[in-house]
Amino acid sequence: MTYHRPVLVKEVLYWMNLKDYGVYCDCTVGGGGHLIAMLKEKKSARFIGIDFDPEAIAWTKGVMESYSQQVQLFEENFVHIDLILNKAGISEVDGILFDLGASYHQLTAPERGFSFNNEGPLLMQMSPQVLPLYKKLQYATKETISQVLREYGDVDNPRRIAGLIYEHRKNLKTTLDLRNLVQRGVPRQFLTKNLHKVFQAFRIWVNGEMENLKIGIEKAIHFLKKGGRIIVISYHSGEDRIVKEIFINYERANFLKRLNKKVIRPSNCEIEENPSAKSARMRVAERCE
Repeated sequence: MTYHRPVLVKEVLYWMNLKDYGVYCDCTVGGGGHLIAMLKEKKSARFIGIDFDPEAIAWTKGVMESYSQQVQLFEENFVHIDLILNKAGISEVDGILFDLGASYHQLTAPERGFSFNNEGPLLMQMSPQVLPLYKKLQYATKETISQVLREYGDVDNPRRIAGLIYEHRKNLKTTLDLRNLVQRGVPRQFLTKNLHKVFQAFRIWVNGEMENLKIGIEKAIHFLKKGGRIIVISYHSGEDRIVKEIFINYERANFLKRLNKKVIRPSNCEIEENPSAKSARMRVAERCE
């Protein structure tokens, strides 16, 4: 079984500049792909792994048994990176990784409710701690739904789709229910593209991904040692814009140095082997204070 196939692994290993006996934090463990690659690269290093999804942590614990002396895993939202590192007795780290978005497992497990290709309950929760989508929609205004679709999904004609969703929100219980409403709101030739955008927008909204990203990165930066690096892989223009703005602001304050002014993207070869990597973009910065 493939839980998740990590993207830009070679690039992460190169730009993280792993050191012997260094301390590193993977804030989005997922299936443990990046973490395992870094462990194999530097067997003397210490790693902290964080994920909000209990299924991801359970899976990673299973594949990390032989590395238990090097790795500590925490089932927690990365917005609490300060509390997690304090709990682990760590005051500074050599590197931090964020790989945003949803994992292959989350997107393909019908019971998680992330995919328009599989019928399941309309949940979209990264963690049971957040309110599922079908409940969140009960309390949302038409204007809020439209704003979510526009800002988080760049959805075509968000007001029309939002109107349909608002009108039928009491009966929205499954991913198929949502798919059928979107189908009524967009031309057939644009259906697949807009289904992807709508489901992405609602996933980001349900899990507070944009707000959490801002808080998590700001906190993480202050745990970097001088010369320590932070890597963020994003899959949505809104996420990338947040990362870019934060890095630029900290560079202006002479706290960070951006190591790549243009985003690093997967090679054509990687995209061919792993189509989900197509929208990935990576930014790297180094603490210089």
